Amino acid sequence: MTGHDESGRSVFLSDGPAPRHRDFQDLPGHGMAQLWCSGEGRGEGDDPTLVQASLIPGPGENSLLMVSFPPDAVMAAPIDPERALDEMIDALPGLFQCFEPDQPGMHRTPTIDYGIVLEGELWLELDDGQEKVLRAGDVIIQNATRHAWRNRSQQIAKAAFFMVGRPAD
Repeated sequence: MTGHDESGRSVFLSDGPAPRHRDFQDLPGHGMAQLWCSGEGRGEGDDPTLVQASLIPGPGENSLLMVSFPPDAVMAAPIDPERALDEMIDALPGLFQCFEPDQPGMHRTPTIDYGIVLEGELWLELDDGQEKVLRAGDVIIQNATRHAWRNRSQQIAKAAFFMVGRPAD
């Protein structure tokens, strides 16, 4: 992250792992990192991801997430459900509550999302069963639609999601 010193000159403020990141214990290869978010009440040197409670940005705010998706076979493997649930609730505040318990992976956020597949391939499934495959370099604009991400390959896929909070309908 960059910023300014006392004289207004450009400086590097941090260079290292994102403070708000998680690799999920029961789902090898599944992880997330919130790299940045906007909002009120922080100074230039503060890492806003440590202050903001929810990963979901409010109206006019934004959030940048990096997500790694293991193959679907890993997501379907037996896990300790109580531990995995606690871990997801802790790591994904605001976002976890958008997921539908009876439809694994299906969710809708009140955001416009710019998604960029960085590595591997992901299938985007919409609520009516329509699907599209996205590969490294592909971009998708999600307009607060109900959807799920699937990784039908045998490799981990990585994507960046820049989420912009929409005004209330």
